[in-house]
Amino acid sequence: MKLICKIFIVISIFCLLPTFASSSMRGLDGYEWQKIDARKNARLHSNMGNIYFEENNFIAALKEYEIAYKLTQNSNESATYLYNIGRCFLKLQKYKEAKNVLKGAINKDCINMTYYDAYTDACIKSKTYEYELKKAISDYENPYNRIIAGLIYYKIGKKSTAKAVFDEFINMYPKMIITEDVKSLLKKMN
Repeated sequence: MKLICKIFIVISIFCLLPTFASSSMRGLDGYEWQKIDARKNARLHSNMGNIYFEENNFIAALKEYEIAYKLTQNSNESATYLYNIGRCFLKLQKYKEAKNVLKGAINKDCINMTYYDAYTDACIKSKTYEYELKKAISDYENPYNRIIAGLIYYKIGKKSTAKAVFDEFINMYPKMIITEDVKSLLKKMN
């Protein structure tokens, strides 16, 4: 009799073990726990930011992009999130904040012409473009400053000066990845 009871208990334990194992992986509310993936969550927040941005709800978009930025470790992705934060600041007419954030985007991903375009918009709207232009022209150490100078000249109506700056950049740095974008911009200016 004792042997039959022991066999029954052992069989019962093996039969019930999968039930206990699966219930131990569930939270109190019955849903399975999932490993948190910050990268996926960053994309989720970025996508929510895109929706808010399209709806012209720039404050909500800004908050979502900021969360996405804080969750990511990838330099290119974080540059995109900074760019999106900068766009929100531009729409909210917080031009100095936009300028600072967009400069961060450029520092993280210096080959994206869109970031330079938005940055120079922020410089012009914050009325700091003359200072930025002088700084960009005098710094020969950083070739990307030529792009900033050319875009500022172009946006303030000095197209011939902008063309000269872009020509100089193309001649000095023909093998840089962004040079093709500068060439495309120069063709559009003609």
